[in-house]
Amino acid sequence: MTVRRACTLLVHEGLVERRPGKGLYATGGRGHGVPIATRMIQIVAGNLRWESSLQMSRGVQAIAKRERIQVQLYDAHGDMELDMAMLRQLPSGQAKGAVIVSLQTPPFCEAVYRLKTTGFPFVLADQRLRDIEVPSITADNYAGGYAAGRALLEKGHKRIAFVGDLVAATVQDRLAGLRDAMADAGLPMPRSLIADVLAGKDRLGDWSASVEECTRDLLQRPSPPTAIFFSCDAVARSAYRTLGAMGLSIPQDVSVIGFDDDPLAEWLPPPLTTVRQPFFAMGQAAMELLCKRMNDSNTPVEHRVMPVKLVERGSVAPPGASA
Repeated sequence: MTVRRACTLLVHEGLVERRPGKGLYATGGRGHGVPIATRMIQIVAGNLRWESSLQMSRGVQAIAKRERIQVQLYDAHGDMELDMAMLRQLPSGQAKGAVIVSLQTPPFCEAVYRLKTTGFPFVLADQRLRDIEVPSITADNYAGGYAAGRALLEKGHKRIAFVGDLVAATVQDRLAGLRDAMADAGLPMPRSLIADVLAGKDRLGDWSASVEECTRDLLQRPSPPTAIFFSCDAVARSAYRTLGAMGLSIPQDVSVIGFDDDPLAEWLPPPLTTVRQPFFAMGQAAMELLCKRMNDSNTPVEHRVMPVKLVERGSVAPPGASA
């Protein structure tokens, strides 16, 4: 009651104004409102050790700071159960909205669907659900896959393999882009050159053994691929170790492309050609969409697709470059 009376007095004195559905804003005595942090939102990240989650969270915080919205950051540390528990608690907590970084698993999608039914405002980052209409921000994964395919084709590669997490919708789009690039060049994409590193495995666990197995299997065949497109830079880094242990050189024996352009990509020997995702800008866009939904729950559901960029470095060369 004391706070309420104080706010009423500030409004009466012209120092604060009420904006329906938005909160209290300081007038500054000149009619230019400066928002007071009267709202809080939650960032739910599956694992902040992932550079993508970290950069998107920073993007969210940049917009929240401008809007004077308090941000509470939750890191599940790669624990699926903790992440699910946080999603279930959102409607009953103090947060007025959330940016949720996708984990791209069936249980996660089910939890997002249940959250949607509560009417709680949220935006999904790094995934667009195909069967559930919720606001989302993604990179243009299809265009990135197509660009990676074109880069390899232009170097003369015809046998191109793909290694990655085929469960994730974003990775499926990257593979679709690669396939279409090859189809446009009149080349097939045999199923035998596509390897799923998560077949029967924990998506949040250690993938390194599976990446090694898939990479060795592809390159020990009678007609091995001359290039491999890895679904993300982390998988490509793991494959670098395997290729070195096999006595193979990049790009002389096999060309390699990744996806993400994480900070370590340019420091690999050789520096990794990759597709850059604008993670910071994705976080900013997610926060902008969330502000719209918190201010007006009837605003139409939006899906934003952010552009990507192919970053060419030293891990791609024409086939047989060592000759």
